[in-house]
Amino acid sequence: MTIRSMRMWRRPIPDKSRWSFVVGRSRWWLANPKTKLPVKLNDRTSDQGRTTNDASPLKTMPKQIYDVIVIGTGAGGGMAIKTLCEAGLKVCAINAGRRLDPEKDFRYHRMPWDMKFRGLDDPKRRSESFGYMDNEYTKAAWDHEIPFTVAPGTKWMWPRCNAVGGKTNFWGRSSARFGDIDLRAASRDGYDVDWPVTYEEISPFYTRVEKMIGVASTVQNRPSNPDGSYLPPFNFRCLDFILQAGCNKVGVPYLPDRCAQLTQPHEGHPACHFCGECTTGCDVGAFFSTPYFLLPKAEATKNLDLRTNALAKNVLVGENGHAAGVAYIDRKTKQEVEVYSRAVVVAASCIESARIMLNSKSRYWPNGIANSSGQLGRNLCDHLYGESARGYLPQLVGQPSFPDHVADSTIAWMPRWQNLKDPHEEKFIRGYSVYPDGGCEEFPWFANDLDGFGSLFKREIKRRYPSPVSFGIQAPSLRSDTNFMDLDPEVKDPYGIPVARLHFEWDENVLKMWEHSKHVCAEVLHAAGGVLEGSGQNPEIPGWSLHETGTCRMGNDPKNFVTNRFGQAHDVPNLYVCDASVFLNCTDKTTTISILAFSLRTSEHLIENFRRGEHKAA
Repeated sequence: MTIRSMRMWRRPIPDKSRWSFVVGRSRWWLANPKTKLPVKLNDRTSDQGRTTNDASPLKTMPKQIYDVIVIGTGAGGGMAIKTLCEAGLKVCAINAGRRLDPEKDFRYHRMPWDMKFRGLDDPKRRSESFGYMDNEYTKAAWDHEIPFTVAPGTKWMWPRCNAVGGKTNFWGRSSARFGDIDLRAASRDGYDVDWPVTYEEISPFYTRVEKMIGVASTVQNRPSNPDGSYLPPFNFRCLDFILQAGCNKVGVPYLPDRCAQLTQPHEGHPACHFCGECTTGCDVGAFFSTPYFLLPKAEATKNLDLRTNALAKNVLVGENGHAAGVAYIDRKTKQEVEVYSRAVVVAASCIESARIMLNSKSRYWPNGIANSSGQLGRNLCDHLYGESARGYLPQLVGQPSFPDHVADSTIAWMPRWQNLKDPHEEKFIRGYSVYPDGGCEEFPWFANDLDGFGSLFKREIKRRYPSPVSFGIQAPSLRSDTNFMDLDPEVKDPYGIPVARLHFEWDENVLKMWEHSKHVCAEVLHAAGGVLEGSGQNPEIPGWSLHETGTCRMGNDPKNFVTNRFGQAHDVPNLYVCDASVFLNCTDKTTTISILAFSLRTSEHLIENFRRGEHKAA
């Protein structure tokens, strides 16, 4: 313990009667694993061990030891919190930001003309924006205080929503499963290594998650995207039927997306009412987010202590080098606080989780906790996004306007069709997917490509309004020794914590996918009778997708992997990781539903370890 923290805590020797109660309670529970732990409300304090601020003589509170501390409340953290609390474990959840108020922090049906800067924010601040999701409607929800740096030659954007629920408040909701073609990709094409988990093992967890959160789609019988348990899909629009016909001619699939957005009431949540503001926050909870779907269930158990505005600094280490708790910064008081537990779950997101662990240095772990392999922070992967093609459908020109974008979701997708039978049939290995979109959106961005002025220009915008279409690629980068994050040796955040430094460049394989997608999407558009107007000159910069993976990879060999096949640190058996950092690489699918499934599996493994008595008091 640091001198500063000793001054702050001034803690007496722990009361042995309380210690025996904690251990005794665990023995009682282990003998009755199906029974939930008893709740003692008077046994919980909000700031254990800290002195009071009144003028009376200094008082101390007895040291509380939680069963588990969970860092982060996003997809992985939220699932862990719910699962652990429902098993009867006492959980302290640490979240770097505050709770959001949908009326103030979401778009909440406000229109551009309701906003001072028409939703685009002050021009003086736009250079600070993280892009498409960080706008005048939701700017208070995105974190701009904690900086990061990039190595020479690296471009990276890192949008962070540190509010309770994290990016699940604003995510895109595409929710396709990983399949054996992803988990066994190395056996097929010879690159890197296979995942230590088979599809047969993880499939039941996907099914449980789909039933828990509600995913709208159809059974599609494709090897690249295994089928699951689905609600009815969103209806195709006119543009979808036209593009689907073009895809059929070219031999490319065009199918309903897997979308975690409700087409009918589900588990007490209402169906989507098509207001079209999903990615700026849903105020009725009609798509999955942890504040609507997971945290209320955890709080109902009375086993959760949720601490907000608590920026995790490092994992505390006990006498044996195991995790003993977490030190965090109270962002309101600027004070450092320590909380203790018998196990720790890190679920702060791929880069932030690695940053916390790299900053957790001690005599046991001079290079960061659980980093004997030297792989912590390495193997960073991301999705390449970009506009593969754009144009319009003459069939829809002059047609009546229709609210095509009211669901604000990816209605359709073109799931991976490359390298399915032969892993080397293309000039690249593995594969990508494409998200088509278009129709009547809130603002006619296509007007930038039109010529004209005055009334004729306006009429042409109106005439073309139902007809624009575009295709966006989602392509996985390959694992590379040159792509990683580490700690900047010079730059610290406002709380004195070393910041993350990113080293990343797109690899040749993913850039070949990018070029391939341009040719195929142009061919689809022509086959559909459309007019091609162009494509993105360059892909979006790395980090744009919010789908980074790999910094705490799972594997069976402790010399080459940070965590085992359950997301449990090889070096520190009471330390677990529940986010996309444990994934070996990106696939052509998004990551959120897989984070939920793997977190559920890891959490139940953790619970079983408690039942077997493998986690002792910190």
